[in-house]
Amino acid sequence: MAARPLTLSGTLAVVAGLLVIASGSARAQAQAQDMTLRGVVLDTAGDPIRNADVSVVALKLLTRTDDSGRFVLAEVKTGPLQLSARRLGYEPRKLDIIVAIGDEPLRITLRPSVALLEGVNVTAGEMRRREQIEEFYRRSTRGLGTYITREQVEQRVSGFPSDLLRTVPGIRFVRTARGGRGARFPTTSLSRRDCLPMIWIDGQKAPGLEIDEVTLTDIEGIEIYNGPSTTPLQFSQAQSSNNCGTIVIWSRPPTPRRP
Repeated sequence: MAARPLTLSGTLAVVAGLLVIASGSARAQAQAQDMTLRGVVLDTAGDPIRNADVSVVALKLLTRTDDSGRFVLAEVKTGPLQLSARRLGYEPRKLDIIVAIGDEPLRITLRPSVALLEGVNVTAGEMRRREQIEEFYRRSTRGLGTYITREQVEQRVSGFPSDLLRTVPGIRFVRTARGGRGARFPTTSLSRRDCLPMIWIDGQKAPGLEIDEVTLTDIEGIEIYNGPSTTPLQFSQAQSSNNCGTIVIWSRPPTPRRP
């Protein structure tokens, strides 16, 4: 049976269809393009904030602002993403943005932290704690381990710290002698079924501590490392014989005291 010749309307329909496909393909290619995201971080007075951390956690991208408060993030995909900006002394901020080619540089404003306003006493130890928490959020962006942030903790109105770890691969839980639950990592040793991880609290080792002996509402963040190859040096030196994983817990900073 001979093929029927296309009419003018049919030819136009085919051409239109091809244009739609080409247009959709062009849009897909544009969305897949990498670009450089630029911006500046300012305080509420319009002054630049230096050394602020700007990150895209989903892409494991992290940079810091320069003396002019400016930042550059390379290899950012066009399309929607969540940007995070943090600086000690300011309230952290998250922005949901849509990145497009030709965008103007971003302007991000951070408000001073109420807890650290002038006239509030903060001890050197408390300030060091806050600096360590900022380092925790930097590591969580790089993603060498598994991280649970304060935002995730607050999503649980009740329960125990072990509830937060239930989705972490390679961890099992046992009932402890004190009635709570303890986290255990797998081991290749024939003499032991599982291993007791080394737990750190605010930068200090806590041998024998079980995860559920920490109050859930006191937690700012948790880091979980399944073995020595991924554990940061500051949490692995002096425990080189422990190959059972590491859990690092950061407690919420205390409320500064007013004079």
